[in-house]
Order: sequence, then structure tokens, then C-alpha cells
Amino acid sequence: MPLRIGLFLETGNRLTTMTTRLAYARRPGGVFLLVLVGSINSTLGQSPLPVVDDADVHALRVPCRELLEGLAKVKAALPPETDRELRALLKDEKKPSDESAAKIQKLLNNQCLIAVSINPESRVKAARGPRSAELVAGKETVVLVRVLNEAGVTHPLSLESPEIRSKKDGDKERWLEAAVYPDPSSNPKLSGQRLEYVLLRLKVQKPGKREATLIFDVGQGTQDLGFRAEVPILFTIKAE
Repeated sequence: MPLRIGLFLETGNRLTTMTTRLAYARRPGGVFLLVLVGSINSTLGQSPLPVVDDADVHALRVPCRELLEGLAKVKAALPPETDRELRALLKDEKKPSDESAAKIQKLLNNQCLIAVSINPESRVKAARGPRSAELVAGKETVVLVRVLNEAGVTHPLSLESPEIRSKKDGDKERWLEAAVYPDPSSNPKLSGQRLEYVLLRLKVQKPGKREATLIFDVGQGTQDLGFRAEVPILFTIKAE
């Protein structure tokens, strides 16, 4: 029976975590070898997300404005330089171009902890984004999730995790407060646009390093059959 374990590895100046599987392989002569299989996930973000070449800048402006409004409602903000550049691009409606759409994407992609893609059959996949997974203990952090919606789905984007707890949850094994904004209970639907960005609210009470697996879907039966809607992330939680 394979055994799953977690390991911490030091690679340069990056502390990474490896979710691994131990299995036994038999060699001639009755000798068993221990085989280690796994994938490494870093606290630091992954490489930049690719730009969607044929994104419509007109269609992109509306969800971007709603994104800024949502940030204001939860008392959060993009980095000052990113915010300034984004607002300038959204204001310049006289010169819509593929270049403007690419600039908007690059600004927002850098703030994405996770990238979600929905294929034409409405199957959901999720992958790590370039933003670092650093949080401050006891303080809410708001990050972005990029949604590439090839199916035009308008169902709310839902999130679950074995590590997510509610404010009333007394389970000590559940240590992460996480929710897509607005909360799915208020029925906030995806726009159906091919590309949009969603807010993800995160909060942890105690400092340290903890790993959580975030799982996304847009309705029953939409998770990818290969479990690629699951994203393991090593969080670094700093003391306030």
C-alpha cells in the first residue's frame, strides 16, 4: 500500500514542500526498493501566467472595474504602482488594442495566487500562479484568481479544502479561513466572459508554515477527472 508523506526541502534560498508517495518496487532476488514519487510546491510563486492573445479589451474592462470595486469593499488594494497603471489603462477607452489587453493581463496576472481554467466541456483545472503565498497572522490577505472560461460558464466559482475552517469551527486540524468574494451563498456568478479575475480572501491566526490543498469547481461534476482542480500551496504566515 503506498504511503503519502510531506517533506520540506531547501533549494537555494527557497523553502519548498514535496507531497510524496512512497511505494515499494521489487527487484530480482527478493530485494525491495523504496521509491519516492512526488511534486514540489514552493511558497514563492510559479513562473508568470501566459497572456491570452485574443482577449477583448472592451470585455475585460468591465470585470476589472468590478474587481477594483470589490477590493474597496473588503478594504484591500492592489500594490500602488499596479493600481495606478491599471486605472490609467481602464480610463483610456479611445485606444483599445491587443496591447492594452496584454498590459492589463500582465498587471493582474502578477497578483494571482491561482489560475483556474474551465475547458469547453466545463471541466475545471487549477494551477499555482506567480504571487507568493505569504500571509500575516491574524490579518486578512486578499489575492487574485485568474479564471480562463472557455465554456462561458456563469455558475459561481466555489472553493473547498480539507484545511478550511469556518469562524465557528472548533476543529484544530482546520486552520485556514478562505473564501471566494463575494461569498457563493450570495450567488455571485461568473460573468461568462472568456477572461476575468476573482478575489480570494485568506486568513490564518498563527504564524508558521502550513500547506493547504485548495479545490475549485463551478458546479457538481465539473472538477477535472485527473484531480487537476486541486492546488497544494505552502503558505508562509508571518507574525504581525
